Amino acid sequence: SAPSDTRYLGSGVTQGHVLNTFAMDERAGDLRIATSRGKTPDPNVESQVDVLRQGPDGNLSRVGALLHLAKGEDLRAIRYDDDRAYLVTFKKTDPLFVIDLADAKQPKVLGELKIPGFSTYIHRLDKTHLLSIGFDANDHGDFAYFDGVLLQLFDVTNPTEPKLLHRKKLGARGSSSAATSDHHAFNYLPEKGLLAIPLTECAGGGDGVAGSSVSFAGLALFRVSYDKGFDFLGGVAHDKGRAHCGQWWSRSTTDVKRSVFVDDLVYSMATDRLKVQRMGALGKDVADLHLLP
Repeated sequence: SAPSDTRYLGSGVTQGHVLNTFAMDERAGDLRIATSRGKTPDPNVESQVDVLRQGPDGNLSRVGALLHLAKGEDLRAIRYDDDRAYLVTFKKTDPLFVIDLADAKQPKVLGELKIPGFSTYIHRLDKTHLLSIGFDANDHGDFAYFDGVLLQLFDVTNPTEPKLLHRKKLGARGSSSAATSDHHAFNYLPEKGLLAIPLTECAGGGDGVAGSSVSFAGLALFRVSYDKGFDFLGGVAHDKGRAHCGQWWSRSTTDVKRSVFVDDLVYSMATDRLKVQRMGALGKDVADLHLLP
């Protein structure tokens, strides 16, 4: 169809605010949308999942809903997979909810896993495993401090009992990654199990105090496996002078923005330069190109 074929069909209404594009999904003509009403630390904040369907009048109306989810917490990550949805909320701990959407009229929680920290992006590895990036957290009773960047690997083979297989914390509070706020910066090569993420890793600090120095700034590479978890392979280092600690989690960013795997080469793209290194010889530049502003 051509762009000129685009036309208005109808509208629908739901309550709350949408976190990002992953909060919405279409399946078999139904629109599934996850929203939060309010934001922490409001004790009345809660989330919901609505299923909207187009009626004879062209408008979208609710045919099913899962209401009053995780009272006191707001959504931090969402991912749909056919008849399932995976939701992460946060206030002190990271509940990973597995939602059953097979019956559009009666969405329901299948399972829940509570662990420290929270995810901000969920990546589907296959039908039974999830890979996420986010932040660790230090629990202080009625609140928690966010901590370093956190990688997690989940097994959802049994949706009523989701399991955390592996976790890896990177740096102290104030460490950051563009991949926590922009999924385009998250680069996973499934055929080789390779993960590349931009990373500013900070040392020192902790438990509410940001790290005092940058220990690494660049592109960090890992091999991911279900049995061993996250094996750090090395990093493509960029200028640490352009990095800083103390970033707030929701504004987390890095000088490195994107990466690409090409054969045995990895390309690391920052705002000021493009670096190329071989996977078998990380730390040695094959090319280092300065980029004009």
